Amino acid sequence: MSIPRFWVSEIADTKLLALDAQESQHALTSLRLKVGDEVILFDGRGQEVLARISDVARRSVTTELIQRLDSDRELRSPLHLFIALPKGDRQRTLVEGLVQLGATQLSPLCCHRGVAQPTGNAVNRLKKMVIEACKQSGRNQLMEVTEPIQLCELAKGAAGNSSVLTRSYIAHPYGAATPLSEIVRNSAATAVTQIAIGPEGGFVDEEVERFIRAGWQQVSLGKRILRIEMAAMYCAAWHALHNEQVNDRLQHHALSQQDDLGKPNS
Repeated sequence: MSIPRFWVSEIADTKLLALDAQESQHALTSLRLKVGDEVILFDGRGQEVLARISDVARRSVTTELIQRLDSDRELRSPLHLFIALPKGDRQRTLVEGLVQLGATQLSPLCCHRGVAQPTGNAVNRLKKMVIEACKQSGRNQLMEVTEPIQLCELAKGAAGNSSVLTRSYIAHPYGAATPLSEIVRNSAATAVTQIAIGPEGGFVDEEVERFIRAGWQQVSLGKRILRIEMAAMYCAAWHALHNEQVNDRLQHHALSQQDDLGKPNS
């Protein structure tokens, strides 16, 4: 049986770590944990520790640190997704899939055909979904959920990061476009990738033209029309696959070099 995971806002350099009220309630009511049970705590910024429950009260749980864990489960290169959010439960499907596939950032995108207008409360709900998905998937770095961004601002490059190599794509099923699979295979694994995904029915022509004029490259996601959350996960899956393949090649190269160093000179 896997050890239950809980999010804490900070892993301080102390022996005792307390869960907040919501996580404590989950531990005591849903999981029925008790003193002596082991748990894993993560802070959403990459740190993870093994701890043991040392004290419980009606609405609080205190744990004692056992050891710090070295668990890096992040991809080599960041993936930022700007998405015209779907409605209802499809947002949870979207968040869970992106967290599991290693996406770095999700920004709600406001555009002409968008159906879900993200408010402050909606963004907070998305952030809570991210925490739950990280607890389930074993990820220690929270996917960032930003405030909504207007398409016109994004197309002008306001959301880009000019300090690093950034590759910008717009997923649009109509018109001339290069398959995303082809682009990913030929991209550097250290680049920041940002992809804009439109609402049902896609971006309007004027929006596509804005992106193209700003230097974004139009890509296709195969021969079928995908729903918003499936399109996002398609992009994240290709990005994750490429990163894992690069990691495998680098590890193989490092092992080959070690073998060569261990061979006697002839």
